[in-house]
Amino acid sequence: MSTARSIMAVVLLLAAVAPAGAQQDARATTLQRAQQELTSGRRAEAKRLLGDAAERFRSVQALLLLSRVQSEDGDAAGALDSLRKARALAPNSEDVLSAFAQMSLAAGAPIPAVLALEALERMSPGVMQYHYLAGVARLRVGDRVRAVTALSAAERLDPNRAQTLLALGIAHNSLQQYADARSVLARAAELDSGNADTLAALAEAEQGLGELDAASTHAQQVLATVPQHATANMVAGLVAMDRSHYADARAALERAAQTDPLLLKAHYQLSLACARLGDEAAAGMHLERYRQVMRDVQRMIEELKMATGPTATDAVRR
Repeated sequence: MSTARSIMAVVLLLAAVAPAGAQQDARATTLQRAQQELTSGRRAEAKRLLGDAAERFRSVQALLLLSRVQSEDGDAAGALDSLRKARALAPNSEDVLSAFAQMSLAAGAPIPAVLALEALERMSPGVMQYHYLAGVARLRVGDRVRAVTALSAAERLDPNRAQTLLALGIAHNSLQQYADARSVLARAAELDSGNADTLAALAEAEQGLGELDAASTHAQQVLATVPQHATANMVAGLVAMDRSHYADARAALERAAQTDPLLLKAHYQLSLACARLGDEAAAGMHLERYRQVMRDVQRMIEELKMATGPTATDAVRR
């Protein structure tokens, strides 16, 4: 009797395992076919197969690959939707969280990116890229203090990465910590001497420290090759303001604001330049634009606070 029960148990176990094994084989076959379609350039069919695998087998791997293909095809909304489905299936997957954070940043959604990256920072504190991306995302939200914290952590893990030093310098500039900004940006310039963004950020730090000649030299160096560079034009305008050359300041600051409508300091300084030139209407318009951008930033900070707690508390000066 005992032997009969043992045999029946084995039969039932095999019956349960066989479908699972067949399902795994079918999933692997579908994913392999999708990869072959991608290699052959038949992207629409590849996406169909990946969507089918995701639906039939609840495959996180299929959703990750589908989101990558959608992103490459310019379908940011579709890529994010696929990654949301992947997160629902595997909420603690490092690969899923990383892909979701990067796609959210690329799609201009920094708050979801911050939330995913905070989880990644806790899960893998030794991964430089997570701290770097968290800093960039927090900068975009307006949480500047915590951006500096994250970027400083990334810099400690990889001290000679010019991209990290640039972002950290920009964060210090946004807090008017110009000496700290100049220090890291000078290192970034040594590592990547031809980077226009680095030279422009360095010029901003120099202007903030009152080193107008150095600031002007670096800003003009950038503008010689990138005439519409927002930060370089802003610095040129700030230097002109410091020298009471208000017409030159207005022209440079207008170029900065046109290139980057969210550049707070450019709008504020432009309102001052216009006021000095007696153009009260333009001064009022740019001051209101500055206030509107400030309101938008504060709204994002409040949204981040609601999602994460009272951590993003400082207003943006930049």
